[in-house]
Amino acid sequence: MPIRVAVATDDGSEVKEGPFYQARYFAIYDLTGKSPTRVELRVNTRRGQGATSALDVLKDCGAIISGEMDPESRDIIESRGIIAHETSKKSVESAVMEIAEGLSRLTR
Repeated sequence: MPIRVAVATDDGSEVKEGPFYQARYFAIYDLTGKSPTRVELRVNTRRGQGATSALDVLKDCGAIISGEMDPESRDIIESRGIIAHETSKKSVESAVMEIAEGLSRLTR
């Protein structure tokens, strides 16, 4: 069963450096093992309204990747059973591969 991953981004190609909920878009991927498939570039209709509001846009996601995760946002995300992943990767593709490799190790 694939896991759906959202990557915070302002342009579809680079990971958002600030808080995930301030991103213009979320690049949505389905992960099956180490094989990510890009599904869509979803508009963040709750941009700037905080972590809880942004999660309404990401109800179908099991993981969220951003360049920055403040402790409060991380707690809100994880309290819903969603993986909160902070990355130093710049490209969306690299960030997705990073989490795919990490999740793959966990399921071995």
